[in-house]
Parts: sequence; C-alpha cells; structure tokens
Amino acid sequence: MTEFLILIPRACLKWLAVALFIWPTVAGATPLRIAYGNSLPPWVFADTDSGILLDITRASVEPAGYQVVPVYYPYARRVTAYIKHQVDVVTDISPSMVAKEGLEGYLSLLFYRYENFAISLSERNYQFDKIMDLATLNVLSWQGAANTLGGEYVEMVRANPNYVETYNQENQIKMLYLKRVDVIQMDLQIFKYYQGLVSQKAIINTQQSVDMFPLFGQNHCGFLFRSKAARDAFNQHFEALKDSPLHDQIYSKYTPGLQSKKSTADIQ
Repeated sequence: MTEFLILIPRACLKWLAVALFIWPTVAGATPLRIAYGNSLPPWVFADTDSGILLDITRASVEPAGYQVVPVYYPYARRVTAYIKHQVDVVTDISPSMVAKEGLEGYLSLLFYRYENFAISLSERNYQFDKIMDLATLNVLSWQGAANTLGGEYVEMVRANPNYVETYNQENQIKMLYLKRVDVIQMDLQIFKYYQGLVSQKAIINTQQSVDMFPLFGQNHCGFLFRSKAARDAFNQHFEALKDSPLHDQIYSKYTPGLQSKKSTADIQ
C-alpha cells in the first residue's frame, strides 16, 4: 500500500487550530428561548429577528455560550408563555410586574427603559404640567395605553371625548405632522424610529419642530430568566457591552436623529 504524506502550510494549520477551538462553543451552545412582543419597532422586528433588544441580547449571551432563540407573542401573552414554561426568558419585565404577577425567576439588570411622551408640534405652543391638561385636546395614543398606564391617565381618557387609540404607530406620526391631531402619546425610541421612517418616504414634512412632555414617568425594564446562571452571564457581558461603542451603535442603528426645537426632557 502506498502512503501519501500531505503537507499543510503552517498558516493553514494555525487557522485550523482556531476553528477547532471555537467549534465546540458554537456547536454546543445552549439555546435560550426568549419571549418578545411581536410588534415593537425599533425594539423588536419579528420579521427579521432584529431590533435593539435582540441585538443587545445576542451581544450579552452569545459570548457565554448561549444561543438566542426568539419567540414572538402578542405583547400581553409573552408573560403567559413564561408562566407556562414555554420559554426560558421573558422581556420587558419590571420589579413591580414581578411582584404584581407573582413571577418566579431571576431578574436581570434594568438595562433599558420605556418613557412615553405627550408630543405636539412646537408651533402650537402648548405647555403641559399634568396628564389632565390633555383632556380638552385631540389625542392619538397607542392601542392599550389606557389599560397599561391606568390611574390619572384613565381619568383623562374618560374626560376626553377626542381621545383615540391606534395599533398603527406610524399613523400617529403622520397625523401629528399633518395637523390632524393636537397631541400624540408614545415611547421616545418608537417615535424616533417612525419619524425617521416617515421622513424617508418624503411625502410628509417631518422637519417641523416638536415639543415633548414627560408626563407619564419611566418604566425601567429587564429580562426575567428561569436560570440564575444564564441571568448572571447576561449581566456580566452586558456590563462590558454598555461601556463599549457597540452599545451606542445598536441604538443609533435603529433610531434616526430627532428634529426637536425644545423638550422638557432628556431625549438622548
């Protein structure tokens, strides 16, 4: 029998060694089934498995040997899926929600926040100090806002015959700039995303300045993990991520610049 000696260049051996080193990590990654809301741009884009939250999740768990397996639900059902053990992690969880729902698990760092604003065109020169100041105006909000925000917000809704909710948040932007409504109410990042989207279509003038009023408070959120080890790994790698340029790059990737003359809040 004739034996053949195959000579492999040293450079190729180097890359082969690297490949053999990383392959077990990739092949042996532990899947994490994570429940996201199914329609929440720019935080979540279900059709492309992308968005601020998905990019941050991957950057924070994949280095620890986990594989992100996104599972999308209508927003309220994501918690139900976690309770029924259909997923390993659920997103958009605050400490108050853990207590209210009696959820079991390990809450991550509260690494992002939703903050809804009352937004109006600057030319209207409104000044709002409290939620009830909206009761006499045409207000277009997002679907489910009254049920979610409760309290004084519900009182305003009951007193306002011109209050409307819509599932189409792009339409909120259009109605504001077309001056069909006085005020829209939405999360800052969602506003910036849809403002940029409408601006790109170049049909409606979105260069008009807006005023933003933070009447509704902030909702600081994290992820609830079933596994303490996975939660700890997420926290560790997120701490490194937040101090790196990649963190800001993720946000800027999905949220175009905002044209605003003035604001009563920090909009960075």
